[in-house]
Order: sequence, then structure tokens, then C-alpha cells
Amino acid sequence: MRFIGILGVLIGIFLIGGAIYIGINDIEFLTIPAAWGIFVNIPAMMIVLGGALAATMVAFQSNTLQVVFRSLWVVASRRPPDFEGQRRAIVILASRATQGNVEIEKMVRSARNPFLRDGIQMLADNYSLEEIAEILGQRIEFRMRKEQADAEVIRTIGRFCPAFGMAGTIIGLINMLANLSLEGDATATIGSDMAVALVTTFYGLILAYLLFIPLAVKLEKRTEEEIQLMQMIIDSIRMIKEQWHPRKVEDYLNSYLPPAKRTKLRRLPVR
Repeated sequence: MRFIGILGVLIGIFLIGGAIYIGINDIEFLTIPAAWGIFVNIPAMMIVLGGALAATMVAFQSNTLQVVFRSLWVVASRRPPDFEGQRRAIVILASRATQGNVEIEKMVRSARNPFLRDGIQMLADNYSLEEIAEILGQRIEFRMRKEQADAEVIRTIGRFCPAFGMAGTIIGLINMLANLSLEGDATATIGSDMAVALVTTFYGLILAYLLFIPLAVKLEKRTEEEIQLMQMIIDSIRMIKEQWHPRKVEDYLNSYLPPAKRTKLRRLPVR
């Protein structure tokens, strides 16, 4: 087992052991009065979130926290693919490409999409159609594998959370029953102790089905959209290389747009 896997095991043992110690000794954190206070339980979060992250580190032998933060950043900050904007840029490119390589080289500097910029540069450098398709296709495959792997890590954390939530509930029940046998007359606190024990299951379900699994689905959907846009760019580079008429290029690219948006489009002026 690699070092990061061993580290994951040690982190999991430390967090769960620490949560058990806190529960046995009735150490309180962030004490909140009234009924809301029972839903804030640091040991429960240590068991559920810490245990799920540690188990995922063991399973994937990777920096799980880095993957989680990177995925959150991608979903929160990366804009959805602009199919309409790229379609417009490509039609203009197809129109200017008929004037020769000088115009194509000018378009390299104005292209905002890095993938499109690289494709235009290959056109300007007179790469063959097979070479362009192979190079850009490899980039698509690498991008897809990387982000699918990240999504699988996030989904695995979501799968582990309910299991560790149940483990935390069992730990809480064991502690409650132990207190009953030791103190003899602790029936008055059974309700509150049981509520605390069930908080870990609550955390596990909320983290799994409200955070991690939806995040994995969102990441996969965003990846599919971006791969589709990249495939559209490859098709566009091929059409320009084969010297399609700009109007024909425009009609072909319209097929990548939803029907509702396709009917509202105006034809772009071409030379």
C-alpha cells in the first residue's frame, strides 16, 4: 500500500478514535442552546466526513481533499460551454480562411477558447487533417478520463458517508447502553442520547445526497458538455481544412444547438 493509503488509514483511525474519546468523556464543542444545538455535533462530523474522506484516500491512493476542492471550484466557477459564441467565431473563421493562411494566423491571436486556438494554429502550420484529429482527439480523451476520475472520487465519498453515519450511530448507541449499565438510573437521558446517536446517520445522508453525489453528477454533466463543444471544434477544423463554404459550416454547426435556440438564430454575414 502506498504512503497516502497508509496515511488515509491512520487519519480514519485517529478521527474515529478521537470522536469516541470525546463522546465517552462528554467533551463539548460549539455548545448551542435550545433544540438546534443537537444538530451541531463535531464528533459526528469527524466520523462521517473524516471517515469517508480517509476511506476514499485508501481506495484511490490520491489526495482526496485536493480532488474535492478542485471539483467544487470547477462546478462553481467554470461557465457552461458557449456553443452559440463558438459557432459565431467558427463561421467568421471559415469566412476569413478562404483568404489564405495570413488571415488564419491573425485569427489565432483573437481566439479565446484555448482548444479552438490550438486547432487554428495547426491549420496555420499546415498540419494534415489526420494529425489534427489525432492530436485534438488525444486531448479530449485525456480531459474526459481525468474529470471522470475526479467525479468517481466524489461519488465514492458520497457512497461512504451513509456507511460511516451508521457506524457513528452504532458508536453512539454503544456509549448510551454503557452509560445505562454503569449509572443504573440514566433512563431520563435516553431520548437525548439517542438523538445524538442518530445525528451521524443524518449527517451521512445529507452529505451524500445533498452534496457529494449531486456534485459528481454536475461534474460529469459539465464534462459531457465541454467534450461536446470540443468535438464541435474538431468538426469545424476539419470543415475549414476541407474548404467548406462558410454557409455550409454554419448550417452544420447549428445541429449542435438545441432546437429552441436553433430557430431563433440569424444567419451570420459571410464573405
